[in-house]
Amino acid sequence: MQFNHAYGDEIANRFRLKSAPSITTHLRPGAFFAATHMLCGDEGIGKTLPIPARSAYIVCILFEPLIHELWLAGKPVPVGPLPAGTISVVNLEQEPTGYYGGRLDSLQIYFPKESLAAMADDGDMPLVHDVVIPNATIDPVAYQISLLMRQALTHPEQANLLFLSGLMEAFFAHLSWRYGNLSAKPVGFKGGLSPRDLARAKELIDQNLSGNVSLALLGKECGMSPNHFARAFRQSTGVPPHRWLLLRRVDLAKIMLERGEMTASEIASATGFADQSHFIRIFSQIVGATPKVWKAGRRP
Repeated sequence: MQFNHAYGDEIANRFRLKSAPSITTHLRPGAFFAATHMLCGDEGIGKTLPIPARSAYIVCILFEPLIHELWLAGKPVPVGPLPAGTISVVNLEQEPTGYYGGRLDSLQIYFPKESLAAMADDGDMPLVHDVVIPNATIDPVAYQISLLMRQALTHPEQANLLFLSGLMEAFFAHLSWRYGNLSAKPVGFKGGLSPRDLARAKELIDQNLSGNVSLALLGKECGMSPNHFARAFRQSTGVPPHRWLLLRRVDLAKIMLERGEMTASEIASATGFADQSHFIRIFSQIVGATPKVWKAGRRP
């Protein structure tokens, strides 16, 4: 089989796994990112097949401790025991190969090097020339973002585009500022959205309650980069764009519950939730009561 991608099932095959769940997103034109959950049991996978050389990176975050061996360009590289929360990076131009004799549970973020330049084209993100992460680096921020990505991979029906693009934007921004060889200082943040831009952003979110709208599109409508938009939106509303989306879903669901014309399943579908259980879980988290209990408390 010809090897075309270093993510999803094709990277799983290199690790001698049958499959691996993945999600992909284009944060900008030319900026592609993919997240893959790599998981095997205590039996391990032995030595992986070499990943064909390409101009790209894989950033790995461990969910469990790991002991393994690594070869770059055919030469052994010492790595030592790695605890959970460790972040590392591999330059795929070095044709990496690894040996895993035990359990593996990690998230791999793949992106071509050309994505670095594409991410810098929107103004407030400086150009990253290279990504260098010292061996055995523990990164709590990347670990927490990766946990959310793993949840999205476990329940893809609940992971909308706005949520995924927000996660990947946050991950790349953190990766850039902490590990990137930057060509310029970050541009200062000047404040929230104008009333016009805020109204437009809210309108677009209301029109896409399924979450099928990206930070890139919202930022473009307001004439700013996705990262700048996300910070400005949060300053203006007090919550991130995806949280605002969930609040709007719940607000609309309350109206439908009070009317009493639709079932919980129908309301879930109408307000952009994946299914009834997803609707009940998010509603309960935000309101503090299930839809049924909340509706009962609203009756005269």
